[in-house]
Amino acid sequence: MLKKLFSLFGGNEEIPDSQALLAPMETFDKPKVKDIVRRWILYVDAHETLPDDIVALNFNVWEAVDEDNVSCYTLELIGSEQYDAEDDDWACEEDFEPKERNCDDLQLSSKIPWEDVLKGMVDVLKELKDELGGISLFRVKHITVGFSEGDLVVVK
Repeated sequence: MLKKLFSLFGGNEEIPDSQALLAPMETFDKPKVKDIVRRWILYVDAHETLPDDIVALNFNVWEAVDEDNVSCYTLELIGSEQYDAEDDDWACEEDFEPKERNCDDLQLSSKIPWEDVLKGMVDVLKELKDELGGISLFRVKHITVGFSEGDLVVVK
């Protein structure tokens, strides 16, 4: 069983139960991933106030490694006061960091090809942007997703 990589949310019923984490998902189960990411985004939106000067959000996919050297892909969120379509380094300017920055319940096995993870996350976030377009987080002008060291893919 994979040990918890990040701090637990606590006893709030509005967020996923993180007490019984299993091994990372071995395949990109789009409906399951979408549900996990939706609940996390809605939680952040309900408990954070996005500053007015934030013009862009980046969903960063990264590989976490636990103390047993088991790795998985997960997702984090930052907001920035700037955006540059020609230079992805804008996403290094972390002007907004939600308290629940990491989507702790999303754990995708690092055995899944990174290209599949990225494509799946792009699809999930595009669908959620359309479905949840009225929430504060998605009112920003720009939304991207990508790996820390890779190119960002525009979602909005």
